[in-house]
Amino acid sequence: MLKFVHLTDLHLSNPAERPDGYDTHATTRRALDHAAEMFPDMDFAVITGDIANWGEAVAYERMEALLRDFPHKTYLMIGNHDNRANFFARFGDRHPYALPYVQYVDDRDGLRLLFLDSQTPGTHGGAFSQDRLDWIAARLAETDREVLLFMHHHPTAIGAPSMDAKGLMNWPAFHEVLRPHARKIRHIFHGHCHTPLAGSVLGIPFTGLRSMGPQAFTDLKIEQACRWVAQPHYGVVLVGPDSVVTHQIEFAYAGPLMVRDRQKFTDFIALCAARGVEVPTEDPAPMDPVR
Repeated sequence: MLKFVHLTDLHLSNPAERPDGYDTHATTRRALDHAAEMFPDMDFAVITGDIANWGEAVAYERMEALLRDFPHKTYLMIGNHDNRANFFARFGDRHPYALPYVQYVDDRDGLRLLFLDSQTPGTHGGAFSQDRLDWIAARLAETDREVLLFMHHHPTAIGAPSMDAKGLMNWPAFHEVLRPHARKIRHIFHGHCHTPLAGSVLGIPFTGLRSMGPQAFTDLKIEQACRWVAQPHYGVVLVGPDSVVTHQIEFAYAGPLMVRDRQKFTDFIALCAARGVEVPTEDPAPMDPVR
């Protein structure tokens, strides 16, 4: 079984600044330390963009320093807050990029990992230019492997106006590229929305996570961005032959854990009986079909 850690939207900045009041550097370090301790058998980690908050060179220097203490292979991506030039200046030799974009492929463990660059100039939304769409189509068509796809922006509209306003500007074109290969794309992992998300597009399941800074509060009615005070988390993903499971790891929780032995079903029967409820011991008898 493949196991990897997914983080997103770090929003690192210079040491003197806390974006929106959050010490995103300390939170990211805590998340990486926690993941390394809890999941030392992970195969890799992936960060799905917005490494930097303002795209400053120092943010990528800080990312590099954080990774020096993290003992696992880590795939890096960019989002709408990142600066490609500053990213490449620090991480230009890290992956086999399809230049000029931060897009690349890695085939491992019988799967194709496909990392996409959805950043586009002049907007917090994203888009895939035609050359990127052609590249994605070619990378999907050339392999018989099943695919795990990673991107920054959410892969389809989610019905939240403030989030969809800064989503992909050409979702239909992107979907048409995915459509012929939908059956072999096992899962899409994304960031950008700063909230836990789960859904599917073209039958392909997807998941998104909270950020290392401010969190989005989902409101499907208002146009404005809505934030709330919620704890960050990261995902640990288990990929089996017939399944993909993402656990959201609440690494920032500092309260108590209530641990007890698992309840036996015989105890459950007794507790129900004390309340006058009889627990059935067999399935109900078949009923005549309704005509």
